[in-house]
Amino acid sequence: MVSKDATVRRWWPSTQSLDLVEGPVQRVAEALRVEFLRFAGAERVAAGWHRFDSLDAAFRSAPNFDNVVTFLLALPTRSKWTVLWNNSFLCDGYDSLCWCLTSHHDLTTIHWAAHDDWTTFQSGASFTYRKHDGPDVFERSVYCGQEDKRWVFHATGQPLDEENTAEYAARRKRDRLNEQSLLLMLRRLGARPWSEDFYALPEQECFAISRQSPPLAQTRTRERVLRPLPDE
Repeated sequence: MVSKDATVRRWWPSTQSLDLVEGPVQRVAEALRVEFLRFAGAERVAAGWHRFDSLDAAFRSAPNFDNVVTFLLALPTRSKWTVLWNNSFLCDGYDSLCWCLTSHHDLTTIHWAAHDDWTTFQSGASFTYRKHDGPDVFERSVYCGQEDKRWVFHATGQPLDEENTAEYAARRKRDRLNEQSLLLMLRRLGARPWSEDFYALPEQECFAISRQSPPLAQTRTRERVLRPLPDE
């Protein structure tokens, strides 16, 4: 059974999507700096390294939540992966950034989200795995989600060896991909983003980057965004 550790539950639903980038945090940080400067244009970008005592302290360094990503953390782990967390109050990760990190910087990425109950979106689970394959980007995407009274399932691209594709034949579409099955797949890929001991804190520094004055940013407080889950 895959469970969520205390900090992940405390910061729910901002932790329902924690994008994964294969590579040490230092390499990922340089790629993030390039992409944020490209996104921001003439707008000022602030970036730097910080040491946090815990995952909770790292999340608390975000000044607020916005409708667009204005603050992003690259979190080191005890694995080949770096985890990305951002302050969008949509709590849906940063898929376009993952695409840029793969296509522009040759970094393998996994954009994913999983929530069995309604949060900022209706219930569902999905992932998009991207890596360079010669001159092209290989992409595998699976989506299982509720759309009002019906459930939708679709998959594109060649399945990963780590997927349990037999589950996709379940009669009920909602049973084909969920929190449990998606997080088990991530474990087979060497990632445990809902486990606090997965993160190399405080022994390694985290990289934080932020946009200082993005246009059309709308701010919400933590109290308006977070819906902490009860202890398991």
